[in-house]
Amino acid sequence: MTHFKTLGLLLSTVLLCLFGCKTEDVKPIINTNNNSLVKLSVSSNTLSEDAGVTQLIVSLNELSSGDVKVYFKFSGTASNGVDYTCNDQITISAGSLQNQSSLLSIQDTLKESNETIVISIDSVVGGLEDGSQSVVITLEDDDSNLGGNLIINEVLYDPSNNGLEGDANGDGVYAQNEDEFIEFFNNSSKPINIGGFKIYDATGLTNRVPRHVVASGTIIAPNKAYVVFGGGTLTGIFGNATVEKSTTGDLNLNNAGDFITVEDSLGLVVVTFDITPLSDNPNESYTRDPDITGGFVQHGGLSNGFKFSPGTRNNRTAF
Repeated sequence: MTHFKTLGLLLSTVLLCLFGCKTEDVKPIINTNNNSLVKLSVSSNTLSEDAGVTQLIVSLNELSSGDVKVYFKFSGTASNGVDYTCNDQITISAGSLQNQSSLLSIQDTLKESNETIVISIDSVVGGLEDGSQSVVITLEDDDSNLGGNLIINEVLYDPSNNGLEGDANGDGVYAQNEDEFIEFFNNSSKPINIGGFKIYDATGLTNRVPRHVVASGTIIAPNKAYVVFGGGTLTGIFGNATVEKSTTGDLNLNNAGDFITVEDSLGLVVVTFDITPLSDNPNESYTRDPDITGGFVQHGGLSNGFKFSPGTRNNRTAF
């Protein structure tokens, strides 16, 4: 009988520990050495001039026992306090992993191109920057025509005549006037309707005869490309860009001294491209490097070695 009582007491104790005993909650590891790593990011890389807002975000890789203060420096073509407002520091409180602050645009009536806001980490107190970091935000102007959002990103005015090296339109035939192309890019967060736009070379502008009139209702989606070729049978996907061949069958781009002018449906000039300072016979396109923001360079001089990349980035990956 005694053995049964002892066994019962032992079993009761075990059950009590299983269902009634409390254990300490697992506590998170907190860095006490002031070396938590700071990451910088933004909620959006585009900012409308009209009541635009984006969040500047700083994050830690692990909790810190003390406050972490992150200080910023600003550069780019836009100015803090003139074109936008943003605090120059953010504090991540002890025990938190993240904090953020609003960057707000300042509306004006100036007709100007899109501007850039470059934000970098200047210094960190109570932690460490996780490598050199910066973010770039495009401030979209809403006063000028298209606000500089439509840009020319690549132009092929002298296709190579070496076999099919110049077959830019992909139809398996080299034809100087058909393989020429102009690549446009919508550098904004909103679709652009380019229906009725007119493209002129220098002679066409003088005579008021466009080389191409964009089809009615043609839309360039945000951050996508539109390509117009001289002619031929357009063969390929061209990075899923919108593509057309010129309405005249010839863009008539001369290798020297030519000038491209694009007018909107109201006759206002929206973008131009000057061939004059470039090579007379490059046998390849001129493309921005880096795409969208860089200056124009001969395509074949890039590390990828391609001679053109209509509808895509200069490494032939999709936008």
